[in-house]
Amino acid sequence: MKSLFFACVTGALFGALSPALAQHEGHDRSTSGQSMMNVMDANMKSMMAMKPTGDADHDFAAMMKMHHQGAVDMVDAYTPQAKNGEMKTMAGRMSAMNKKEIGEFTAFLGKHKPQNFSAQFGQSAMQMMHKGGSHSMSGNPDRDFAAMMIQHHQMGVDMANAFLKEAKTEKMRSMAQKIVKDQTKDITELKALQAKLKS
Repeated sequence: MKSLFFACVTGALFGALSPALAQHEGHDRSTSGQSMMNVMDANMKSMMAMKPTGDADHDFAAMMKMHHQGAVDMVDAYTPQAKNGEMKTMAGRMSAMNKKEIGEFTAFLGKHKPQNFSAQFGQSAMQMMHKGGSHSMSGNPDRDFAAMMIQHHQMGVDMANAFLKEAKTEKMRSMAQKIVKDQTKDITELKALQAKLKS
């Protein structure tokens, strides 16, 4: 039986991205944000294709592993186009952190045998996670990366906060708390850099 945690999260994440992806469809494929948008789209499709176990800790680890890989792939798509040194440095730092945590999620999934837990979030969890706005491609790779990564990080924060309400293992609880702290900090820094790029 699919856990409500998985159903709520994947539905909300795909719904949150849909406006941006739909808005993007009319843009020329040569825009600087095309490769990053392709990565986001592929990442969401992979997450939607995941088969949940009903164990919230296992499903959170599997989903967040994919979500982190999406961030790494976005950095890889952005870096060759980067013009702003600060943004490029921050992107590299985020990629390194995500790769490290992907390793931790992989190790957890290799050792943790799924249990028959079932999330009980309901509509309140869906509403909490159903955030993220749309944005147009500016043609500036630094601004486009910042906008998309802010949205991507916010989804990660929302997933982690939702998961913390039903976390069973200390390892995943600790990782979720770290994700909330680190990615909230990143969002603040990205917004500050984004503002500087617009000035």
